[in-house]
Amino acid sequence: FVCRLCAGMQRVAGPFSQLRSLWSRIPLVSKPATPPRTAQRSSPRAMSGTHTYQYPRPGLTVDAVMVTGEERPQVLLIRRKNDPFAGSWALPGGFVDEGEDLGAAAARELEEETGLSAREAGLTQVGAFGEPGRDPRGWCVSVAYAALLPAQAEVLGADDAEEAQWWPVAEVPGRLAFDHKLILRCAFQHLARQDATPAALAAGLRDAAARLEGPWRQEPR
Repeated sequence: FVCRLCAGMQRVAGPFSQLRSLWSRIPLVSKPATPPRTAQRSSPRAMSGTHTYQYPRPGLTVDAVMVTGEERPQVLLIRRKNDPFAGSWALPGGFVDEGEDLGAAAARELEEETGLSAREAGLTQVGAFGEPGRDPRGWCVSVAYAALLPAQAEVLGADDAEEAQWWPVAEVPGRLAFDHKLILRCAFQHLARQDATPAALAAGLRDAAARLEGPWRQEPR
């Protein structure tokens, strides 16, 4: 009986000894599993260098809204020479150079396209305009500036401007390039709120802003 019992125990212990041998070959500490490729970050916003992320970057432009005249306020517009919107009326403006201050860029573009110096005009920032699709050239954000001039100055279209002209704010063309009609409306409201704006001029700007209606974004012809 004892012999048969020992033989039975050996047959039962056989599989357990094999399992113990297999277990001993598995390392106690293993490397973390690599996540599946679908879980790994493959976004264009992945980190690239210290504190730098590969975010898509929009084009950056500036526009200048120059207003003059107390009793009969006028605004400065340019006729575009180049596409998009060649031949359309627009605000003076253009692309910001790399490393350039935004206000300095607005003053530079204004002088390049109209000959008007804004150094003493006191440009103030109106806001940023970045609705998708506002520029047919691609994703582009514009920062608008505005200023009041004490007197109407002589202007001359140059650089990207075919023509430069003062327009009565009540007679601004119904079709302006890009979303410049919206920028004009916001700039008129901005200037009307300034303490330094004469009461009659502020009233004229508020009326002109109320007359400007959408659609704000224009498509090239």
